[in-house]
Amino acid sequence: MKDTCRAIVFNGDGTYEIRKFDIPEPTERGAVIKVEAVGMCSSDAEQFMGHHHVPGEVAPVVPGHEIVGRVYKLADDADLGVSVGDRVAVDLINRTEVYNDRLVIYGYTLGVNDLGGLWGGYGEYMSIMGGTNLLKLTEKKPPEYLTNFEPLANAVNWVKQAGVKKGDTVVILGPGHIGLMCIAAAKEAGASNIIVTGKSVDSVRLKAAIKAGADHTIDVDKEDAVAKVSEITNGRKADIVMDVTAMSTAAVRQAFDMITFSGTILLAGLKNKVPVELVTDNIVLNCITVKGGAGSTEESMRTAVNLLNEGKIPGDELVGEVLTIDDFEEAMQLLKREHPEREAVRVTIVHK
Repeated sequence: MKDTCRAIVFNGDGTYEIRKFDIPEPTERGAVIKVEAVGMCSSDAEQFMGHHHVPGEVAPVVPGHEIVGRVYKLADDADLGVSVGDRVAVDLINRTEVYNDRLVIYGYTLGVNDLGGLWGGYGEYMSIMGGTNLLKLTEKKPPEYLTNFEPLANAVNWVKQAGVKKGDTVVILGPGHIGLMCIAAAKEAGASNIIVTGKSVDSVRLKAAIKAGADHTIDVDKEDAVAKVSEITNGRKADIVMDVTAMSTAAVRQAFDMITFSGTILLAGLKNKVPVELVTDNIVLNCITVKGGAGSTEESMRTAVNLLNEGKIPGDELVGEVLTIDDFEEAMQLLKREHPEREAVRVTIVHK
């Protein structure tokens, strides 16, 4: 039986290594997962450079939090509700356990010096603590498709928080892989008119947005996005605006100009603490509700997995590029949108 495996380790300073690890034994009440695939998130690029945005984040660490794998071993006292061989999605947040006063967030808060070191999906195997939310996945879809469960769970949660309902006009600012999942979640919630904004460099992603279910896309470098939303809606504007852009403070200001009276704005894109200037009188006089979106819940995880298991989320057009850990540098180039030849709507690492 194989007794070692490989994993990518982020050193927290813009460097990485591919290290060999012993395949661990399950911790108390826990399991070991053989990772099939892990989606790459834009936050991984920030983590790679050493920018901490998760409470208790450590380095060096095996990263990766959009994890699909198979149960390889279970502790005798495991309480996870799964069997050896089951294909599962791993909820990145263990809501019941702490380790050394740190919340257990897979890929972030347990490092290579903690209990064998394999705590993220960039490893071929990983440890799972007792109390982790593992959700069974279909055998009918490839693992790279199923890694969408994590961004989709965020999107499902935010769509619910924003109160999207049948017939709503929803504007989604940002066509990254989270934005694409917000399209799918808003459509599932009954939105009848979905508008997605992006820049000229986002042309591939804006095309994918239409395939994901958007009714309109707007290139903000070529059109006045606020005026275009007003035109599309015959002057009514949007019931819901969701900002999922990274670092764009202009998008936040646009959201307040696109929203209808008594509408809801959900802010989910991080700006690295850059302040945004707002006229708060507009919130008061237009009776606007503003909410923050920060991750998923156990309920939204279950919903996301069910949607993927049932094939209700667009497939090939949202998978993007599929690479291995030996292609990590190329994968990171694509993730950071620095590849000299092509653009990707999403990047996934698969373990063969």
